[in-house]
Amino acid sequence: MRFQITGSVTDDFYVVGSSEMPVYLLEGPVPVLFDAGLTAYAEIYADGIRNILQHRSPGYLFLTHTHFDHLGSAGYFKRIWPDLKIVGSAQSRDILMRPGAVKAITELNRAAIESATASGLTPINDTPFEPVQIDCVAAPGSHISIGADLTVQALHTPGHTRDFTTYWIESRKILVASEAVGCQGRTGFFQTEFLVDYDRYLDNIVQLSQLNAAVLCPGHEIVLTGEDVGAHLRGSLENAGEYLSMVEGFLRETRGALDAVTVKIKEAEWNPRPWPKQIEPAYLLNTRQRVQTIWERMQTRFDKNRPGLQISAPGRA
Repeated sequence: MRFQITGSVTDDFYVVGSSEMPVYLLEGPVPVLFDAGLTAYAEIYADGIRNILQHRSPGYLFLTHTHFDHLGSAGYFKRIWPDLKIVGSAQSRDILMRPGAVKAITELNRAAIESATASGLTPINDTPFEPVQIDCVAAPGSHISIGADLTVQALHTPGHTRDFTTYWIESRKILVASEAVGCQGRTGFFQTEFLVDYDRYLDNIVQLSQLNAAVLCPGHEIVLTGEDVGAHLRGSLENAGEYLSMVEGFLRETRGALDAVTVKIKEAEWNPRPWPKQIEPAYLLNTRQRVQTIWERMQTRFDKNRPGLQISAPGRA
């Protein structure tokens, strides 16, 4: 099943606020949130969470990574729920201590506030991003108990970013993977989401597919359940190979002109897409990074004989 709206996905698991920029809520002995979306949506997220929890408060907020559209409301949540513990990787902790990173997160959320205001979003939180710190570092492979027999396992999955953590709730077969497994739009298009390491990105998709998740949260616009989980993972692998071939072709054509290739990619995949879609400044920033990563990859010799892959992964040159 392809779940494309807010509300209940399965028993006690919800998409809150916006399917395009979601916050996920797992109800249980200790309610927990996954990611914190955009600053602009903070009031909408909070209202949705309160409608489900009533007088209870969430106990944990698990952050997959420190991109502006996944932690934009974290500070707002911490202010209205002071006992909320924010969980993330050690790398995420370090990033959030850098003034330059916080400035970039703030500026991108400001641009998103302007875009949301122009689109007529209401209610809108027009206050700036509120900086936060990681309260609990989730070491790779660690299990965080959230009451009774319910635990969240943190899986280190760099590729989209170096600080990326995927969360696996084995007892519910829920995988909150966000951009670690690519994103699929409502109309079926895939957005390849590696930024810093194409090959680790592929490895992550292959390894996460072996968990046999019943619910998969790719990060934006859609949640997959049942047989559509496997279809999404296979589609992400295929799309990654196609994206690699396209970018490599443009790079050869332009002899490594990274900015020119970024424009070509935007014209090919971003311009034709209808709204809602990633805001242009963030899209260009991410695309430029993807192009640079592929260019650097083309300059080095890649070992094709890496062990451990059990399903075909395209695009390995």
